[in-house]
Amino acid sequence: MRVTTSSLTLEGTKPEGENPLPVFRSRNPHREAANNGSLTPELMLHMGENAGERILPYRLQDRYTRHRETIRLKTITLENESLKAVFLPEYGGRLYSLKDKRADREILYKNPVFQPANLAILNAWFSGGIEWNVGHLGHTFTTCSNVHCAKLTDGEGNEFLRISEYERCKNVFWHIDFHLPKGAEQLQVYVRIVNDNDRPVPMYWWTNIAVQETEKARVFSSTGNVIYIDPNFKGYGFDRLPYLPSVPDVDVSYPMGFPYSSEYFFQTPVDYKSPWEAVAYEDGRLFYERSTSRLRYRKMFCWGHHAGGRRWCDFLAKPGEGNYIEVQGGLAPTQLHDIEMPARSVWDFTQLIGMTDVETNPVYQESWDDANEYVGRRIGELLSEDEVYAIHERLQSYADDYPSDSLHDGSGWGALEKMRREQTEGRTVPDGFEFAERTLGAAQKPWIALLREGRMPDHGVEEVPASWMIQEEWKELVEASVRSADSGEGSTEQSLSWIALMHAGVMDFEQGKEASAIESWEKSIRVQPSAWVFRHLAEAMRLRGNTDEALVYMERAYGVSNGYPDRAFAEEHLNLIIQAKQFERAWNLYESLPEEFAESDRIRIIIGAVALEMNNDEFLEKLFGTEFAVIREGETLIIELWYAYNAKKLARARNVEFTPKLLEEAIEKFPPPASLDFRMIGA
Repeated sequence: MRVTTSSLTLEGTKPEGENPLPVFRSRNPHREAANNGSLTPELMLHMGENAGERILPYRLQDRYTRHRETIRLKTITLENESLKAVFLPEYGGRLYSLKDKRADREILYKNPVFQPANLAILNAWFSGGIEWNVGHLGHTFTTCSNVHCAKLTDGEGNEFLRISEYERCKNVFWHIDFHLPKGAEQLQVYVRIVNDNDRPVPMYWWTNIAVQETEKARVFSSTGNVIYIDPNFKGYGFDRLPYLPSVPDVDVSYPMGFPYSSEYFFQTPVDYKSPWEAVAYEDGRLFYERSTSRLRYRKMFCWGHHAGGRRWCDFLAKPGEGNYIEVQGGLAPTQLHDIEMPARSVWDFTQLIGMTDVETNPVYQESWDDANEYVGRRIGELLSEDEVYAIHERLQSYADDYPSDSLHDGSGWGALEKMRREQTEGRTVPDGFEFAERTLGAAQKPWIALLREGRMPDHGVEEVPASWMIQEEWKELVEASVRSADSGEGSTEQSLSWIALMHAGVMDFEQGKEASAIESWEKSIRVQPSAWVFRHLAEAMRLRGNTDEALVYMERAYGVSNGYPDRAFAEEHLNLIIQAKQFERAWNLYESLPEEFAESDRIRIIIGAVALEMNNDEFLEKLFGTEFAVIREGETLIIELWYAYNAKKLARARNVEFTPKLLEEAIEKFPPPASLDFRMIGA
């Protein structure tokens, strides 16, 4: 019934900035979606489409450590007499905690620390609570970013919370309204996505809910039919719970039965009116969530009971305190399935989240189908399909209301898009979205100048570009400014803006127009040589497989700046040199780096391959004793170094050549330290 602001103090470490270099989308816009032959053509339809990696126009958030201290996070609290929900406005509006005040218990998995790790689209991610993933495959662009938060009031005088943003990759708007009116026993979540443009876009939504993992936690849903990961085929399969061919004779409705990190997607029938998912516990607790039919599909993710999975749980929290599973709700059959959002359309749904008590005997009976039927009946008693839709219609009636009481500012990109629309198209942003002019900042400044003056402001080549942009409407404005300068009276190449040409190239390259991008970058270099554009040319050559030419451009980037403008340049340069197998050169470069670069996690891991080639045991022993912050989900590079290092030691001890057979022996004899083992599947 009321919304308040406060703060949370806990142990942790915050992200410390962004990688300024543009990371271009995968050259293949799709992803492979192999299957073991059990998926029907209907289930395979659109699987893997438009799922290729995308980062731009956002920047990687890869600057953080594991040096924890006491930190303070801003919070926004929504509560009634039964429930208390705590949100993190600086971190995507993550629902950090949902407490059942009546039973004095936490409904979600609440992480005791705040520890970023490399699992999101933009790198930095943290576990626990509920996150709201919109736009593109993966933990969303705003996972570790501010979002707009405001307080509104419903027709009965109850306060509710709205979080919102403008999503720049797909050019859509989204907001989520959270309601806890008097008497509500579930958190009421209303999601609205607006594509008010003239073109359709690939869309993605998954609500990721972290709940406690116990030995006997058991998962239920509206159906037993699932698409599951089949590691034997490195793809997917279709079958029915509780037994799957990938884990014979194990009831995987108990996630701890998986010997590796895994997931399965519940394939709710199209005519099912109100999908749900639930997790039952040994002490009689039942977590449950239910939604309207737009959010049709459900998922279970677990880390598994193998060493790598347990390491991830500890790594993201504290040893023994990080055990969780995720129950998720999405728009498509799996997270790899593409779903197109039509032009000029609005999608919305309501999701309701709560906890109750159940009898343990029927929940833990051997027949999963019978247990599932019992759980479904229990949820229906608490929250019928008709009630779900009655709540949805009530929440939907407030969708166009404008926030009047701002609690926290998100990015300035919504305000910039509003400005662009009003100036160039005679329209504004959709109803219900408020993007205040005060949110405009340094990142938007060059684009405001382009909009108002027709030209991007110049800045020194040593300065970090304020931001990147890929939106087609802004691309047209950039290109117009280049044409205007190029065709003006008495124009020369020097009258062109190296910055505008750089941005034109970035936009073209992201769209796959490589020749045009390279032409713009080469012209930018002629106007004003810069490390930024030399780097872009190096990246273009690398992606073409031309390592030698890429190295030439990176050398020129280094030379024109008399160093590296940012650590990311050194990371990319070292990777190129190692790829060219110039190990001594790479080591010399590493030793010449400033200490703050050389001591970074990623550079130390990169140079580990060189230390292995040069038999630098001292460096490797220190490397293997380090707890790194930036290990990627499923990354095996450090494990491969460990095995190769031990195989080379065997070769030296026996005075023989290194062979693949020795590597196999090392894999058998030298299991990696737990601190290094982040494998998703395997030992």
